[in-house]
Amino acid sequence: MRAASPYVPGKSVTLHLHWLDLVVVLGSLFLVFGAGLRGIGRPGKEEASAVDYILAGRSLTLPLFVCTMIATWYGAPLGAGEFVYTNGLVMIFCLGVPYYLAAIGYALFMARRIRSSPALSIPEQIRVHYGDRAGMIASLLVLVFTVPASYILMAGTFVQAFTGWPLVVALVISTVASLAYVLKGGLRSDAQANVVQTVLMFLGFFVLLAGCIVWWGSPVQMWERLPETHRTLPGAPGWQPVIVWWIIALQTFVDPNFHMRTAAAVSPRVAQRGILVSVSLWVGFDLLQLTTGLYAKAYMSVSDPVQTYIVLSDTILPAIGKGVFVAGVLAAIMSTLDGYALVSANTIGHDIIDRLRGRASASVARASSIRWGLLVTGIAGIAAALLVPSVISLLYLAASIAIPGLLIPLICSYFPIRSRIGPVILPLMVVPVLSGLAWRWWGSADLDPMIVGLGASLCMIAVISMVRRERQA
Repeated sequence: MRAASPYVPGKSVTLHLHWLDLVVVLGSLFLVFGAGLRGIGRPGKEEASAVDYILAGRSLTLPLFVCTMIATWYGAPLGAGEFVYTNGLVMIFCLGVPYYLAAIGYALFMARRIRSSPALSIPEQIRVHYGDRAGMIASLLVLVFTVPASYILMAGTFVQAFTGWPLVVALVISTVASLAYVLKGGLRSDAQANVVQTVLMFLGFFVLLAGCIVWWGSPVQMWERLPETHRTLPGAPGWQPVIVWWIIALQTFVDPNFHMRTAAAVSPRVAQRGILVSVSLWVGFDLLQLTTGLYAKAYMSVSDPVQTYIVLSDTILPAIGKGVFVAGVLAAIMSTLDGYALVSANTIGHDIIDRLRGRASASVARASSIRWGLLVTGIAGIAAALLVPSVISLLYLAASIAIPGLLIPLICSYFPIRSRIGPVILPLMVVPVLSGLAWRWWGSADLDPMIVGLGASLCMIAVISMVRRERQA
C-alpha cells in the first residue's frame, strides 16, 4: 500500500446514517463475505500447500489480478482526503505520479522475474540468494511493517461510528469479519472478495462526485472557487516535500502485497500486463479522490481534515447514497487489512515458524502454519490498535526505518549483481536500518528516516563498487 498520508488514530468519526444506509452497508459486507467464500476449496480437500494458500496456486487470471492489486492499494482513503483538503492539486504529484512510475518500473523490470522465481515471499527470496541469516533479518523487517494494526483501527472506528459499540468490540468484530474467509481460503478468497471491494470503492466515489456536482455545479465552477495554493504547483508544501514523496514511492519495490500478488499471477505476462492495467485504474480512482476533496475545500469548512470525505458525504448525500459511499470506504480499508494480514501471517507461519521447523521449502510447507500466523496477526493487530496512538505511530515509523534494509538487497537478488553484494549482505541490510533509527532519535524531524536509510544503503553500494574496481585494477 502506498505511504499515503496515514490515518490519524484517536480522532472521532461521526456518521449520521439512515436505516437504508445501514442496509446498504450490511448488504455490501455480505456480498464481500460471499465472494470470499467462493475462494474456499471443497470440503474434504487435502490440506492445502503453502503455494496454494498464500499464492492461490499461482492461478490469478488478469481480471482477478487487477482487482486484487487495486483493492489492496488503497488502505487509507481518509488520509487521501486530508491531503487533498490541506494541499490541493499537488496531491496527485505526491501520492499519485511517483507511485505510478514506480509501479510501471516494477512491471517492466521486476514482475516477470518475481513470477518466475519459486520463492513464496520477500524473506524467502532473500534467504535463497543470501543465506539463512539474511532471510531471518528480512523476515523481521517485513513483519515490522505488515501487522495491519492501523487498518484494524480504521475498520473498528467505522464500525463503532454507526453501531455505538465499545471500541474493543468493534475492533474484534471488524477483524473477524475481515479475516474469517481469508483464514480458510487464503489468497483465493481474498482475491474473490477484492473483486466486489473494487466495484464498491469506485461506486462509492462516483456517488460522492455525483453528489458534489448536483449540489454545487460543475468541476469548472469548483475550480474557480479554490484558493490559489490549491490550484498551482507545488502549492503550499513547496518542492522539497514533493521530492521527498518521489523518493518514498520507491517502497513500492518492497511492498509485500505487490510481491505476493505478482508471484501469484497465472503467468509472467499476466503479472506484467496486470500491473500496467492497474496503474491506469489507479489514475482514475485518484482523480475521483482529488476532485471530491477539492469540492470539499471549495465549498466547505472542515475543522478536522482527516474527516473531509466523511463530512462531505454526510452533508450532500441522501439515504442509500451515503451508505454506498461508506461501503466503498470500508471496502478499501478491509481489502488492505486482508492483504497485509496475509503477508504478516505468511512471514510468521512460513518464513519464521516453518524455517525453525526445517520446512522452509515451498514444496513441503503447509498452509496450517500460515493459518496460525494469521490468528497471531489478528490478535497482535487488535492489541496494537487498543494502544492508540503510540503503537500505530510507532508501526508507521518502523516501516520507514525497515524498508531501506530491504530495498537494494531485494532488487539486486533478481539480477547478477547479487553475487557482488552477497559477501556484505548483512551490513547492507543492518546499517541502513540503524542509520534510520539514529536519525529518528538525533536528526531533524523534517527528513524522513527512510530517506536517510536509503542514502546509507546507496553509499554502501558505491563503496562496494569502488573497492571492487580497485581490486580489479
